[in-house]
Amino acid sequence: MKINVLFFLIFSISLSSIAQTPEKIKNNSDYIWGESTASTLEQADQFALKDLISQISTNVESSFSNIITEINESIEEYTQSAINTYSNIYLKNAKRIVVEKRKQIYVLRYIEKDEVDKMFESRKNKIIDYTKLADMAEKDSRIGDALRYYYWALVLLNSHPDAAMIKYTTAENIEIGILLYIQNQFDKIFDNLRINVADTINCNNTVSYTLDINYKGQAVANLDYVYWNGTEFSNTYSIKDGLGVVDFFNSESNKLDNLHLKLEYTYFGRSHIDPEVKSVLEMASLPRLKKAEVSISLTQPELKIKKINEKQLVYNKMITIDTISSNLFDINGEIKATLSIVNQWIVNKSQKIDETLFTKQGLDSYNKLIKYGDARILSQKGKIDYIRINDEIMVRSFPMIFSFPNNNKAFVEDIVYLFNSEGKISNISFALSDGAITDIMEKSERFASLEEKYFLINFLENYKTAYSLEDISFIENVFSDDALIIVGTVLQKYESVDGTIPKMENQNIKYVRYSKEQYINHLIKAFDSKEYINLEFEDNVINKTGGEDKIYGIQITQNYYSSNYSDKGYLFLMLDLNDISEPKIYVRTWQPDKNDDGSIFGLEHFSIK
Repeated sequence: MKINVLFFLIFSISLSSIAQTPEKIKNNSDYIWGESTASTLEQADQFALKDLISQISTNVESSFSNIITEINESIEEYTQSAINTYSNIYLKNAKRIVVEKRKQIYVLRYIEKDEVDKMFESRKNKIIDYTKLADMAEKDSRIGDALRYYYWALVLLNSHPDAAMIKYTTAENIEIGILLYIQNQFDKIFDNLRINVADTINCNNTVSYTLDINYKGQAVANLDYVYWNGTEFSNTYSIKDGLGVVDFFNSESNKLDNLHLKLEYTYFGRSHIDPEVKSVLEMASLPRLKKAEVSISLTQPELKIKKINEKQLVYNKMITIDTISSNLFDINGEIKATLSIVNQWIVNKSQKIDETLFTKQGLDSYNKLIKYGDARILSQKGKIDYIRINDEIMVRSFPMIFSFPNNNKAFVEDIVYLFNSEGKISNISFALSDGAITDIMEKSERFASLEEKYFLINFLENYKTAYSLEDISFIENVFSDDALIIVGTVLQKYESVDGTIPKMENQNIKYVRYSKEQYINHLIKAFDSKEYINLEFEDNVINKTGGEDKIYGIQITQNYYSSNYSDKGYLFLMLDLNDISEPKIYVRTWQPDKNDDGSIFGLEHFSIK
């Protein structure tokens, strides 16, 4: 019966197509069409689609006149280029009539004018959505995200025939032309962005300028930049929590009076996540943001370079003990000495180390850390926190920068050391962002004790680090054997898995579900194909199930970077902390987009039995 229904549908569609002739289409004002004749179907189809794009361009050409006045390009060329950005997304499904004429193939490609209007409306909605995302990022001092989203909205806008007429409603409920709004937001960001040289260090034949980067007095959460080293622009550097770095080797810095930075805003390398944006960024004419080019004077007296040795680098600003909690206590000299020695090894890139300062796991963490790119310690940006949790001491945090020889990327990460009761380093991890830590620490005592909050922070940092340092053993241990692991946009109903039942109603949405073994094998292959992986967490929301059980739901925005791929998505973890020494993940979901209502998957979508 299903086969008969399918045949009937195909037959009906075929009859409908046959009923349409090229002459009827061409004489019907409801359609826009293009045609071509060639020796092969592929050629005829390609040229017919190109002709269709040309006809659409002719219909909207006058609307691009305002944009054309700002660039040196003919309106015909620009309009054609702009409409081409719609072809792979919207026009590839334009209807087609094929007629064989002797040794030639004739193709007519056509689309209803109403469909063209819908095509432009869809892009308009995307422009507005990106602008909203940029607004949220700007408020959170995620300046890299804000610049990216505003710029992507701007280039999409420049490909829209109604660019001058599209309105935007601000958070203050003010309606304004979206082009003017985006331009004003760029001015606002650059006018309130402050980049200063906080420290200068000459060590191991390298002059490093530590940058303090803030926005409206708040540390900038993320931002990418390159700088001029005297002969060319550097690799791309990514800041973290307001801390950046500029490196000069040998005597390069002596030739410069200013640091010249270019702040990233196109993010072309990440545009693969949106084919529309990627196609627009590939257009020849793109707007340039002159204010994204920053010059910082190096001639001020207070910026004189300090010649220091490795020991001074470690001790300069290290020993400051926070006293905000009774869980913090005076650290003995043995731990301070260990930190000094380990940091000197990293500075000197020592091959010989004293393994007795580590536990087996701690030594493994250290070896993975120093192999993660070219690791260097930066000048300390603030105080070091020493936090006692039961019999362990967490020492936070030492800023380091990691660069990679085969890629043009460098990351700043804060390093956290964990010492056991014997004073040995038992683990090393990458810290969460300041914002993510604040989100957890500001929760009430009813949600979790101070100790439990630090365990949550410690778990998330270990999770982030395990993926960055490709620590398969940690990932294997932390996932329950029957963990529910789902990668995709949505969930379907599943049978009970270890007492965990997804409470999703939609039965018709695509998904990918992995067993633990399949997921681990997938990760091993992914790790083998990449020079580096780096995760950034933001916007974390943590909830807890009712009752005495310590079951937490962690929803977090994850930015994933690697040597050959990057994306942004939304991660959910159901975490069992009943046994603090053996945390277990029961559920992991990842989705590239939020649900239609703006939510992401969480505890409410699952039940525990």
